[in-house]
Amino acid sequence: MNNYIAALPAIRPPFLTLAPLSCLVGLAYCNYLGFHINFLFAALSILGATFAAIAVNTINEYQDFQSGLDLNTNRTPFSGGSGLLKQHPHLATYVKKLAIIAITVVLAIGVFFIVTVGVSLIPIGILGLLIVITYTNFLNKHPWLCFIAPGLGFAVLMPIGAFVVQTGEWHFSLLAITLVPFLITNNLLLINQFPDISADKNVGRNHLAIRYGVTFARQVFALSLFAAIGCLLYFVASNLLPTLALITLLPLGLCLISLVYLYRLGDNIAQHLPAMGLVAAAANLTPLMLSLALFMSKS
Repeated sequence: MNNYIAALPAIRPPFLTLAPLSCLVGLAYCNYLGFHINFLFAALSILGATFAAIAVNTINEYQDFQSGLDLNTNRTPFSGGSGLLKQHPHLATYVKKLAIIAITVVLAIGVFFIVTVGVSLIPIGILGLLIVITYTNFLNKHPWLCFIAPGLGFAVLMPIGAFVVQTGEWHFSLLAITLVPFLITNNLLLINQFPDISADKNVGRNHLAIRYGVTFARQVFALSLFAAIGCLLYFVASNLLPTLALITLLPLGLCLISLVYLYRLGDNIAQHLPAMGLVAAAANLTPLMLSLALFMSKS
């Protein structure tokens, strides 16, 4: 048991907040449309999403240790893993077991919802599970798949899953509004990859900054950010979102500050850690602000 406790840093607790906040968007949209919220189902969907995030983190930690990437990475608070297995390699087996436990919990909750809510959840579950299992060793070798994977998993599948377990329905309008957190979540991963370009390249990773270069990756970051702002403004103007949703511009503004430093420093962005931290804050505050606006409004 002591070894399992010692292995817990591999789940990367500070980075688990995005999962429940992403689910919150789906729950808030239920409230916005006037659906009754089943709080047990809400708690289970948040629990499942959180364990999915734990599974991704622990699989990534274990496989990065196995590939040797951990030995060549200069860690920052936002990139390079937890560093646990670099210091305590004997815990590798326990990190792997934590990943298996997390996936088992996700599968159990998924089966429960499929039985109680319906088979409409199966596509969400399969796609989410594929992202969890293949992220480190497969998706990281395909630049565009790697880029959209975090946004798809967190910002799209989690809120839609939380919504469907409440309503039993799919709503295209929810898919549309998830574009805003989707674009920012992708940018979170993107900026965190800049400090690790050399180390990632040495183990066969092939994300945007490696495949197309720092300048191109920087432009993708900028385009994604301005697209998120444009989508938010359009959704409010078209009444898809309430006017109060404009408060989401506040966290998006944090990314503008980071963008300035990204253009100044490029792959040396780790020299200014607050710039990386602002994107991490924005990725969490965007779904939070969006959720608050939806909870406080009625369609």
